[in-house]
Amino acid sequence: MSRPSARTTIVRGAIRVAARTGLGALTFDAVAEEAGVTKGGVIYHFPTKDDLVRATVQEIIDQWDDDVERYLDEPYASASREDRIVAFILSSATAGTGIDGVGELSALVDVMRDESYVEIWLSLRDKWVGDIATLTRGQQIALAAADGIWVDEAMQQAPYPAGQRDEILAELARMARG
Repeated sequence: MSRPSARTTIVRGAIRVAARTGLGALTFDAVAEEAGVTKGGVIYHFPTKDDLVRATVQEIIDQWDDDVERYLDEPYASASREDRIVAFILSSATAGTGIDGVGELSALVDVMRDESYVEIWLSLRDKWVGDIATLTRGQQIALAAADGIWVDEAMQQAPYPAGQRDEILAELARMARG
């Protein structure tokens, strides 16, 4: 297995810092310390804080995108819209990007506060779900419920025993398929 590039190491360090403090509190010093590189090394790869935040948000979204792919039974290009929506719902309910739930929630809340980063999040949602206004009511409810499950788990309030959680996700998938 190859070592990650310095850029990847820095972005992963930034994700860990953002998970603890939020994206707004990212500093070159904190990221350098977390990533085990020099501040100059961070600045070499990311000359501005905006560059670093944008790369961090993009990495979170890319990890989520990879996670959604796991729920497809076929290649993205040949999957139906319903299959893509179901994959997105199942991924949303499980938040499998490797970031702790509270940290990921914090980072995404920060993203939604800044218009310049919102398009990164929207590109993921548009890819998998499309225009929410065109979803069926069942798909909209399933998507909202999956988001609710994810928030509950991120906040460590998950009230669903494993068997019931699986049944709920199966019902959400049925709703999304119509």
